[in-house]
Amino acid sequence: MKKSPSARLAAICSAVLLSTAAYAGSVAPCPDDYRDQASAYMLSRLAQEAGARVQVVSEPYLVRAEVSGHDVEGWAVDLKVKARQASGVHGVYLPYTVIFVDGAPVALCQDTSGIERV
Repeated sequence: MKKSPSARLAAICSAVLLSTAAYAGSVAPCPDDYRDQASAYMLSRLAQEAGARVQVVSEPYLVRAEVSGHDVEGWAVDLKVKARQASGVHGVYLPYTVIFVDGAPVALCQDTSGIERV
């Protein structure tokens, strides 16, 4: 019996969902307090954290990246940060991405030599 196009599409979608779930299961879960951890990590990386404003602008998403010469898989969270410049005035909001591996923030996007969404 020949399958209808909608049945084939449903089968393909099921296979994709199962493979995505299997892949996501091999990466440690993103911590529940990822917002607080990402903000704290970002502040720790600023030259002047006093008065800085950090906004988390995304939900966690799976990434693959090279950090310090090591290929890692984990989660990423996008931020917008407004911090004091060296001159003492506040700059504009700038985008950053914090990368989590094994439940902890380990790098910013500029620390990687290739980040790709999985």
